[in-house]
Amino acid sequence: MVKVITIRDDVYDRLSTLKKRHAMSFSEAIDMLLNESKLTREGLLDHAGKLKEIDIDRRALYRLKRWGSGD
Repeated sequence: MVKVITIRDDVYDRLSTLKKRHAMSFSEAIDMLLNESKLTREGLLDHAGKLKEIDIDRRALYRLKRWGSGD
């Protein structure tokens, strides 16, 4: 079944870039983002307060932030 949704132009552009980068359909891109979001929400509280400052890889964190913003 196909559904029509309305999203802002800027969101569409970011989603389109993501789907092209990973050679997937819009549905696959949205599904991937929803699954990642669910895993992040569920796993985040399990690990809150357990990470020590010395364990943080700042370069990896920077790359993740850039990936998330579509840069």
